[in-house]
Amino acid sequence: MKYLTILLSVTISFLFLEFFVRFFIDDGMNYEIEMMKYANKLKIISSSPNIGIEHKKNFKAKLMGADMILDIDGFRNNKVKRENKKKIIMLGDSMTLGWGAKRPFSQILNDKILNYEVINAGIGNTNSIMQISNFLENYSTKYEYEIVILNFFINDFEDVKIKKPNFLQKYSFFYTYLNNKINTILIKFNFKKNWQNFYSDNYLNKDMQKKTLLQLTELKKFCDENNIKLIIHNIPELRDLNSYKFNRETDIIKKFSENNDIDFVDSIEVLNKYEGEELWVTKEDPHANDKAHKIIADFLIKEISKNIN
Repeated sequence: MKYLTILLSVTISFLFLEFFVRFFIDDGMNYEIEMMKYANKLKIISSSPNIGIEHKKNFKAKLMGADMILDIDGFRNNKVKRENKKKIIMLGDSMTLGWGAKRPFSQILNDKILNYEVINAGIGNTNSIMQISNFLENYSTKYEYEIVILNFFINDFEDVKIKKPNFLQKYSFFYTYLNNKINTILIKFNFKKNWQNFYSDNYLNKDMQKKTLLQLTELKKFCDENNIKLIIHNIPELRDLNSYKFNRETDIIKKFSENNDIDFVDSIEVLNKYEGEELWVTKEDPHANDKAHKIIADFLIKEISKNIN
C-alpha cells in the first residue's frame, strides 16, 4: 500500500507538471519544445542510413512562430510553383530550412529570381553527408537543376547518431523542458560542453571530415556530369560575429572548394556588420531570423546572378 501511494503521488505530480508546462510554459517559442514538435510532426527516420532523417510529405505545422509547410517532396513550400522553370536547389540544415523565420532566404530568392524556382531542401538536425545523400538518392534526377547550393554550417561535420526517442523524449513537454534546464546548468558549471567547444570538437573527428569531403566530391562529380553549377555557401554561427572564433574551421571547407574548382561564398562578409542578437530568432535561439535571411538573400542573389540567364 505504501509503494502504491508513492507511485500514485509521483504519477499525479508528473501529470500536473506536464499539464503546467503544456498550458503555461509552452508559448510556441520555447526552442527545445518546438524542436520536439518538429521531430514529431514533420520528420521521419529514413530507411537509408546515409540519409538518416527525412521530411514527411504534404505536412504542415506552426513551429517557433513560423508556418512550416512541406510540399509533395518534403521541401519547405515557397507557395509559388513554377513547374516549367529551371530549378535552383538549396541543400542544408535548419539554417537553410529557415527555423523560426517566416520567409527563409530561399523563398526571398524564389520571389526575386522570376525565371527560376528556388527549392528549399533544408532539413533540421542533419549534416552535409545526410543532405547530399538525400539529394543524390531521392531528388537528383527528379528535376532539371541549373544550380545546386550546399549551405554549410559550422556543425556540418558532426557525426549525427540517429536514435528512436523513448516515450518521454517523444511526447513529454515537461521532460523536454526539464532536460533542457538541467543541461543549461551542467554547461554553466562545465560538466557539459558549451556551444563553442561543441562546434570546435566536431573538427577533431578526422574520419567524419574525410567522409564529408568524399561525399562533397560525389556531389561535385554529379554536378559536372550533368552541367550543373555547384556553389558552397558558408553560413556563420551567429554568436560573436565581430570576433568570429571559427575561421580556422571554415578554412577547411573553403580550401576544399578552391582545390576542387567549386565556387565558395561566405555570408559572414555581410552578417558581421550587425550585432549577433539582431539576427537571432530569440535570445535563447540563435538561428537566423527574418532580418538575417533577408541579408543572406541579398548577398546570395549577386552570386547566383553570375550563373543564370
